Amino acid sequence: MDQRTAGLNIAIFFCQQLDVNQDKNRRSLEKELGPRIRFFPLPCSGRIDPLHLLRALESGADMVYLIACPEGACRYREGNLRAKKRVRYAQQLIEEIGLEGVRIEMINRTAEMPDDIDAIARELLARDAKVSISPVRSNAILSFMQK
Repeated sequence: MDQRTAGLNIAIFFCQQLDVNQDKNRRSLEKELGPRIRFFPLPCSGRIDPLHLLRALESGADMVYLIACPEGACRYREGNLRAKKRVRYAQQLIEEIGLEGVRIEMINRTAEMPDDIDAIARELLARDAKVSISPVRSNAILSFMQK
């Protein structure tokens, strides 16, 4: 894992259609990283609501990812297209309050990506961090410590 992402909390929403063994595959990574990573399987990425993404940030995630099927390959036809619009809306909302829109990112799976959700998550964790610890999380820690 890259040092720049070592202290970040990550939330990953993903389409269950991407990995038939997702339940088993993600649990090993959750055990390894503990509360630093949280997985949220969805029946389809189109089921995501901007509120889900915002709640993840509010709950302490520094980075929120939505991993969807390749564009045009959604089994529900337009699920990932609806998801893309919802992610953009959530990005606009957090930008309005002064957070970086890149804290929420949608990734459409490609043929080059691994099949297992834990392997995809490891690739995301190995990336250079686009953001630092969220001010939402750091302010919550400070206010808690002052009480």
